[in-house]
Amino acid sequence: MSATDPIAAFRIEGGELLDEVEQALLDMEHRLGDMDLVNAVFRGLHTLKGSGAMFGFDALAQFTHHCESAFDKVRKGVVPATSQLVAVILSAQDHMRALLDGRATGGETAGNAILAALEAAIAEAAGAPPAAPAAKVAGQGWHVVFRLPADCMANGTNPLMLLDELRDLGPCRIVALTDQLPILEELNPTHCHIGWDVTVETDEPASAVEDVFIFVMDDMTLAITPLAVDAAATPAASTA
Repeated sequence: MSATDPIAAFRIEGGELLDEVEQALLDMEHRLGDMDLVNAVFRGLHTLKGSGAMFGFDALAQFTHHCESAFDKVRKGVVPATSQLVAVILSAQDHMRALLDGRATGGETAGNAILAALEAAIAEAAGAPPAAPAAKVAGQGWHVVFRLPADCMANGTNPLMLLDELRDLGPCRIVALTDQLPILEELNPTHCHIGWDVTVETDEPASAVEDVFIFVMDDMTLAITPLAVDAAATPAASTA
């Protein structure tokens, strides 16, 4: 039985991700101030961008980055969500699907026209009062421990890009887990022998961390716990 084609799998799951983004955008047409929807759109675009770069869909990653950046401004309170901005990102869905499927014809011209409309929408939104960003809580974030399958790199997964996506969520402390590293004579240079222990300081929900691993979730081990839980479980240092 042949192994699963990672590119084909990415196209399927990327299409499902775009379906979720599109539905959130359609819901936003009636609830522009709903920050849950804003965050859902941002996370979907962010995941598509990062995974697209990982699997070699550079044009998709570059185009999606602009749409993601626009919603990052909204979620940070730099600009408010507007009907024009939502409409432009909705209009970009067909172009992103074409880039995902490899059928974009005249793609650069079409993409540039959408990006010009996006820039105009952001400029217009900048003239409106921005939404107030959510207050950050000190010590807020996630403790993430994960291990990928040994053959992950052969299947197109780049662990360093996953770590970069975690860094995009907020400041990170990253420690390599080397307890399963074989002796030199038994080491296979094409295999991933280490895991990672990551502390992420962010106000993003756990689902944002899960989205980083959306395309490798079925084949890996992943544990996500709130930093507050970890802190509570750590005994206080003795002053004696």
